[in-house]
Amino acid sequence: MESQVAVIDLGGTKIAGALADLEGSLHDHDRVDTPSREGGTAVANAVIGLAKSLIEVGEVRGVSVRGIGIGSAGVVDPGGRKIIGSTDAILGWVGTPLADLVEAALGLPVTVENDVNAHLRGEAWKGAGAGKANLAMMALGTGIGGAIMVHGDIIVGPHGTVGDFGHLPTLLPTRRACTCGRNTPHLEAVASGPGLYAWYLEKGGDPIVGGAKELEQRALAGDELAAETYREVGAETGRALGSLVNILDPEMIIVGGGLANSGEIWWEPLREAYRGQLVDALRDIPVEKAQLGNQAALVGAAKNIWDFLG
Repeated sequence: MESQVAVIDLGGTKIAGALADLEGSLHDHDRVDTPSREGGTAVANAVIGLAKSLIEVGEVRGVSVRGIGIGSAGVVDPGGRKIIGSTDAILGWVGTPLADLVEAALGLPVTVENDVNAHLRGEAWKGAGAGKANLAMMALGTGIGGAIMVHGDIIVGPHGTVGDFGHLPTLLPTRRACTCGRNTPHLEAVASGPGLYAWYLEKGGDPIVGGAKELEQRALAGDELAAETYREVGAETGRALGSLVNILDPEMIIVGGGLANSGEIWWEPLREAYRGQLVDALRDIPVEKAQLGNQAALVGAAKNIWDFLG
């Protein structure tokens, strides 16, 4: 029988899954809603149910599943066993021994890592960073996360929080508290999707606008305040990316998440501010858009479990 692994991308609203072969190709995609209001055990059970379904689908077509790789929302302990930090997107998530629960239920080896770490691992294997061993990534969506790879290894740190780039300071004079609870202006408060929209409202924008996507449409249609907001936030993101490169000296920095799908109204000021922030020795380091989209964490989870299995 062909050997494959089951891979899971666990987010606050959905849990996506697939089977993956040794080359990182994904098969038999499936997804379920995250029971995010029902507690950590319920979410773990949803993961178990999805993984079990994938295993059964694989058996039908002659595939033996050797292990399960998971990329999860939240802070994962450095040993990759349990959730040690989380926003309120998933109630009761902190303390959930996710790897142990899934292993006990299915009898297979399990790896768990933060979803943005899995994103970068996927992009390094099959995406924008393929062939490079020293990378950084910023993912901008509902929040802002990040990941760092050095000599091919994802760096997690003693507390599992390496890459929390959303809590870099921002120069934009926002009065909005960050999601971390600090009143100090943080990047996530203005440069995430909700943050960008909140910054537009803070500048006197029209509250009838439905969110960041509609705001971009308004900007492209000639709404000057919307366009100014996008340019400001793009530039602020670029400065943060440049500062990270100055500190980390990667071969490339990758930008992912929903906001990375924005048009040039966001990307052009981002690139200009990024280049303006770099020290001379690092001026050739590129900033690139992630290539794998919503499959990146699944591909990264596959790489992680395959490496663990040897």
